[in-house]
Amino acid sequence: MLPPGKIAVLLVLVCIMASPDEVIGKNPICTKKQREKILEICDHFIQPGYPVRLVSRDSPCCAAVREVRDRDMECVIMQLTEQEKEKYSVEKIRALHRLCELPPPPPNHHQQKETVLDDCKKFIKHGNQRLKPIPIMGQPCCNAVNKVPKKGTNIDMQCIFNLLTDEEKNHNDVSKILNLPNHC
Repeated sequence: MLPPGKIAVLLVLVCIMASPDEVIGKNPICTKKQREKILEICDHFIQPGYPVRLVSRDSPCCAAVREVRDRDMECVIMQLTEQEKEKYSVEKIRALHRLCELPPPPPNHHQQKETVLDDCKKFIKHGNQRLKPIPIMGQPCCNAVNKVPKKGTNIDMQCIFNLLTDEEKNHNDVSKILNLPNHC
C-alpha cells in the first residue's frame, strides 16, 4: 500500500492526464475546444497581414472569445501549434481580448438624480432669493452634474428632469436644474 502523500500526488497526475485539453497554470483555464472555436469563427479577423478587419462586439467571434474566462487570449495562444502560429496572427488573437470587451453597464440614472438633487439642493430650490448661489466647478454639485450622461456634446439634464416625481418638481425649480450645466 502506498503512503497517503504518494496517493495524493498520483491522483493529481491522473487528473491532469485525464484533462489534456485544459491549460492549467498562471492563466485561467481555457480548453482546446474553445481555441478551435475561436480559430474557426474568428478566422476572418485573425489572418496575418492586411487588410486589418475589425470585429464587432456583437459578432459570433466575440461571443466565442467571451466564453474563455476573462477573455484570456494568452491561454489560447499558448495552445497554438506551430502550424497555427504561421496561419494566424498572434497579435490579432491577442487583440481580441480588448476588442471583444463588453461596454460598461449604463449608469444608474435614478442614483444620479438623487445625487444631483442632494448635492445641488441649495442651488435648485424654489423661491426668489436675494443672493442667488451659483455652483462652482469642483464643488459636489458640479461633480454630480458632470457625471450625468451627455447627449451629443451637452450634459443631458433632461434625463434627470424626466425622472423627477411630482413632489420633487414642486420642491425644486426645474429651470434651475436644467440650467446647472451652464454653471459647471
